[in-house]
Parts: sequence; structure tokens; C-alpha cells
Amino acid sequence: MFAEKKLNRANGFAETMDRYIKNWPYFLISIFIALGLVYGFIYITPSTYKITSTLLIQDDKNGSAMSNSTAFSDLNMFQTVKTVDNEIEILRSRDLISQVLTELDFQTTYFQKSGLKNTELYGQTLPIKVEIQELKKGAYARKIEITPINDTQFRLTDSTLNLVVGYNQLIENKNYSIKVNKGPAFSKDFGTINIQFKDLYKLTETYSLLKLKIIPVVKDANTVVISLNDNVPQRGVDFLTHLIEKYNINNVNNKNIIAENTIKFIDNRLKYLTNDLVGAEQDVENFKRQYELTDINIDAQINAARSVEYNQLLGESVTQLNLVKSLESYFRDNQSPGSLAPSAMGIQDPILNGMIAKFNDIQQERNRMLRTANPENPLVINLDNQLSNLRGNILENLKSVRNRFDIERNNFQKNYAQYNRKSKSVPTIERGLLEKSREQTVMSTLYQYLLQKREETALSLSTTVPTSQIVDKPAYNTTPIAPKVPMLYLFGFFVGMFVPAGIIYARGFFNNKVRDARSIELTGARLLGELSHNLDNNTNVFKADRRSTISELFRYIRMNLGFMVNQKHKVILVTSSMKGEGKTFFSINLATTLGMQNKKVVILEFDLRRPALLKKLNLPTTVGITEYLNDDQLSIDELIQPSFLSDNVSVIGCGNIPENPAEDMMNPKISILIEELKERFDYIIIDTSPVGQVADAFSLAPYTDVSIYLVRYNYTNNYQLAILKDINDENKFKNLLVVFNDAKRDKSQKYTYGGYGYAMQD
Repeated sequence: MFAEKKLNRANGFAETMDRYIKNWPYFLISIFIALGLVYGFIYITPSTYKITSTLLIQDDKNGSAMSNSTAFSDLNMFQTVKTVDNEIEILRSRDLISQVLTELDFQTTYFQKSGLKNTELYGQTLPIKVEIQELKKGAYARKIEITPINDTQFRLTDSTLNLVVGYNQLIENKNYSIKVNKGPAFSKDFGTINIQFKDLYKLTETYSLLKLKIIPVVKDANTVVISLNDNVPQRGVDFLTHLIEKYNINNVNNKNIIAENTIKFIDNRLKYLTNDLVGAEQDVENFKRQYELTDINIDAQINAARSVEYNQLLGESVTQLNLVKSLESYFRDNQSPGSLAPSAMGIQDPILNGMIAKFNDIQQERNRMLRTANPENPLVINLDNQLSNLRGNILENLKSVRNRFDIERNNFQKNYAQYNRKSKSVPTIERGLLEKSREQTVMSTLYQYLLQKREETALSLSTTVPTSQIVDKPAYNTTPIAPKVPMLYLFGFFVGMFVPAGIIYARGFFNNKVRDARSIELTGARLLGELSHNLDNNTNVFKADRRSTISELFRYIRMNLGFMVNQKHKVILVTSSMKGEGKTFFSINLATTLGMQNKKVVILEFDLRRPALLKKLNLPTTVGITEYLNDDQLSIDELIQPSFLSDNVSVIGCGNIPENPAEDMMNPKISILIEELKERFDYIIIDTSPVGQVADAFSLAPYTDVSIYLVRYNYTNNYQLAILKDINDENKFKNLLVVFNDAKRDKSQKYTYGGYGYAMQD
């Protein structure tokens, strides 16, 4: 069983390959057509080039790249985070791309047709240059043609206009307003130029989302590769160059804007800060004036020293005042006669000291005189008078001194109290002065800081540089990336192979017709033979050429039929699954080939529903089987008519088509008819209705010796073989044999006897 399945698979594969190989001319033609289409596609398709540039972006995730060059960088103010991912999005931003496209005038495209090929013109190859004044929505659908007339005029045409216009002349209509100027490659006869306008918004979207590619060289790298594909390489180079320039300019402008805004902020702040600083300085000045301060530390030291000094002077003044009061008390009280006055050396008064010294001298002189004289001595009395007068003078002088010392003491006491009060108030004054000075210092420091930052920011305006560096300038690869010629030709070759192979496979896959005699063998029915296609379309194949392939195949079937059926009288039933499978054709030619052996053959037209036998033989319709079955007076001789195929072949027609063919097929006179014909003919061939549509043939099965079932190549449905299998399995027909009609063979194969398998025998 396994070997049989393996053999079937091998045969199936061989048959499949044979089916492809025999159609090799179609494969060859398909390959040539596909390669031709590829060549045409490559010819008319403009080449696409890849333009690339490498850019180094300063990646500063902490924002120092931007902030270090600006004021207040030490305060971490105004910092902006700069990363490679952010800069990639900026490079791909629509605003930036739109600016570049506008500056490069990518809204206008120029084409020049050369045969079947359209060549796009750009840059230095442009003979004309369109200056756009205004574009409206309808302009984008316009195809404008510019044809030169002379050096000063040209013809402009579109779907609605046909104008002769001069160069640099304004052209206005409801769709656009433009000027056409002479370009770098202008000549008086540059040919027809086709112009198309593109929607800047859609063009920007295309570049941003599709055309422009920006990727890091490696993951987390600061270097990115910017690339795009363009049919005009110089245009792509110009786009990337301007994109990078515009990006750097915007970067510098952003930095300058920050610096300029910072300067404005500082100037505005300085204006208010100047007023605050003047007010703070005025407060310090007023405070010092109020408290009579120059330098609080020196003033505090002076006040302390003065306080101590006046305290000492006050003490000395009090001492001298007490001394004066003591002397005054001494001279006012009654001293003992002859006593000397105390010294007044502690009192800094030379007059007083002189009078006391004189008083003591007179007192000493009196004491000397009293030693020798009595108190009433005039000299003694004179000395007493002198002492009395001198005491009065001394008291007067002491009074004057005492008054002076009182005034001096009061002054010292007042000054001491003043300086002592100032010394005690120093902490309070110092705190107030510190508060005033602190405010002044803060204002002054902030003012100086802002002035410094303003100068730094002003310097940064003159030294601003871009944050990106071009590693590789924009350049294009000389080898186009599209169309890929080798790949297209390879693709075309495979398509050329696939199309016919697919058609052949699809025809086989979707074709539910019988295409192989092996399908018949699977039903279990015996194969009587195969018939080739009837190229002459003649009903009688022996009439045109008795040695043709199909006539030989009928002889082969006749031979097989002789081997398979060993009966003297043979009744042969011919049927099929449906109409059109060649039952009548087979019956006529089988009868002819049997008649060629001098056998008497009669063909019965038992297809009572759609008879075709007499029509194919070009015989008139006369009384036939229908009349015989319904008319007992009608004899068989009246039914039989010559076929003109051969002297040995006769025909009995159907007659008129009955109203109830199924009931007529059950008529017992059929048996009488066949029995009588057996006595007159060697072979009786019954051409009957197809069993796949009506059951008439089964009514005739009891009267037949051999049943021939026709299956037509590429006509009979595969599912109809189930009918054949059922008939064979249930033995509904005697000696069931199958003929494979209209079979196709390769031209290299010949229909020989050896080319057909013999049917299996019981």
C-alpha cells in the first residue's frame, strides 16, 4: 500500500512537472514580456539618490550648554534642557522644514519630456524660473506648459489659458499670480517646460513624516545622520544644507533672544534698583546725621575715652572743690593764735597759693616777735592787722575759686553724663546703623552684580556660536538607490515564471473537469479506450480519413470490445453523465467500425427527450421508436432506414418526441423490438439519454449485453464520476466499460496502440 501511494505521488509530481514543461513557450514569452516591462519601467522611472549628512549635536541633559553662555548661569536660571532626541524633533519640525522649502522655492517643479521619459529640471539646469506672487487652491491641479517664442516672449498654456506673455511680466488669474523669469540655463529655444505647483503644507508634511530621516549613528550618541531620498540629488543636497544652516541660525537666534531679553530685564531692574539704592544711601546719611556719626567704632572709642576722661576730671574738680571748702572753713573759723594755715598746693591757683604763703610768713614773723614782745606791741598789732586783712582776702579768693570749681565740676559732670550716655547707646545705634547699612549694601551688591551680568550678556551676543557641528557635509551617493535594476530584472524574471505557472496551476486547481484517465480508474470501472480530439469536426471520422488517429483509436476500441465481450449477439448501450459528452458521435463511429468487419449493425435513437442521431446523419425524421411503442400495427421493417455510413449500418430513429418518455421506456414492446433486431443484426447500439440527468438508460439495462459510459476530457465534471462509481459498484449496467473521449495529448506523443493501457478484465 505504501509503495502504491509513493508511486502515485511520484506519478502526480511527474505529471505536474510535465504539465509545466510542455507549456515552456508560454514561460519564455512571459519572461520576455516581464523583462521588457521592467526595462520600460526602469527607462521611464527617474533614478532616486540618497543624500546624507552627519551632524554632531552637543548633548546637555542638564541644560548647561545653553545656560553657561548666558547671564545668571551661576543661579541656574533660564536653563533649557538640550538633548539629542529634542534636537532631532526640532530638525524634523514642520516650521523649520516649511521655512527651508519656502526659501528654496520647492513649491514649483519643472519637467521636460523627452520621448516617454519626463526629466525634472532644477537649479542650474532651469531655462526659466517662476516667481510666485500668490497661489490659490485651484493652482495645485493645474499643469502649465511654457513654450518659448523668442528671447522676450513665451506661450503659456493650461486647461483654461493660452497666452503669449513676456518674461518678467505678471500673470494673474483666479488660480495663481506668477512671473516667469529667465533661468540660469536660458536659451531662445529651450523646448516645452511643464510646470506644477505643490501645496506647501502637504509638501512639508511629506518631508517631515516620510522623506526626512534622522537617526543617531549609534544608540545614545551625540552624532546623528540626516538623510533623504530625491530624484534630483542637488536638490536634496541644497535642502539638507539649508536645513542645517537654518537650524543653526535658529539656535543662535534663540540664544541671542535670551541674551537680549536678559539685558532688557537687567536694564529695567537697574532703573528701579538705582532709586532704591539712592534711598538706602540717604537713609544711612540721615541716620548718621541724626546720631552725629562718622565711624561708629571710632566714635564709640572716643565717647568711651571722653567719658573716662571727664569722669577723672570730675573727680579732680570735686577734690579741689572740697579742698577749697576746707580752706575756706579754716580761714572763716577762729584758729588758735599763731597757727599756720594749711597749704593750698592741691589748688591750681597761684594767687591763692601766694596769699596763703604770705599769710603763713606773717604768722611766723608774728610768732617770732611774740617771743620778744607782748601782743600789744604795735608791731605785733600791725602784723595782726595784716593777718586779718590777708584772711579776708584769702576768703574772698577762696570764694571765687570755689565758684570756679563749681562751674568746672558741673561742666565735667554734664560732659561725663553726655559721653557716658553715648557710650551706653552705642549698641542701639550700631544695630540701627547696621540695618540701614545692610540694606544699602544689599542694594549696592545687587546693583554691581547686575552691571557685571549685563556686560557678560552683552559680550555673549558677539560670541554666540551654534551648538551643532557638521561632521560630514550633505552629499549624495553616486549610485542610485532606486530603481534597483538587478532586483527589478530578477523580480521580472520570477514574475515571468510565476504568471504562466500561476495560470496553469489555477486552471488545474479551479478546473473541476476530468483531465486524466487515472481519475476514471479510481472509480473501479474498466477503461475500454481513449479517443483523441476530432480535429475535422466530422461526425463520421472514417469518411474524411480512414487512417487518421481517431479512426485508428476506434479500431482499437473495437478490438478491445471483442476481447472483453464474447457473445454472438451483442446489445451495446451507450450513455454518459450529461449531454455533450459524445454519445451519438461515439455510437455512429462505433457502428461504422463494426460494419467495416461485415457485421450488421443497427443504431437505435433511444434518447426520447433530445434525439440527435438522425440530425447528425442528415437523415429525415420518419416513424420511429415512439410510434412503434404506441402503434401495434407498425412493423419493425417500417422503422429501419439506411444510415449511408456503410451498407452494413442501419438506423432506427426516435420518431416524434413522446409526452411521457419515462413511461414509454417501460413499454414491454422494447423487449420485442430488441429480440427481433438481434435476429437481424450482429450488433445493436443503443444511443440513450445521459444517466446523470434522467433514468431512461436504466430502463434499458436489462436488455443490454455491454454498457459503454462516455467521459469527455475537460468537459465531464469530477463530481459526476461518483455516478459512474455508483453504477459500477452497484452493477446497475452489464459489462460496464468506459471510453475517455476527446482526450488531449502532447504533440510529442503519438496515438499508437502501445500508448494506451489495456482495460482490466474480469
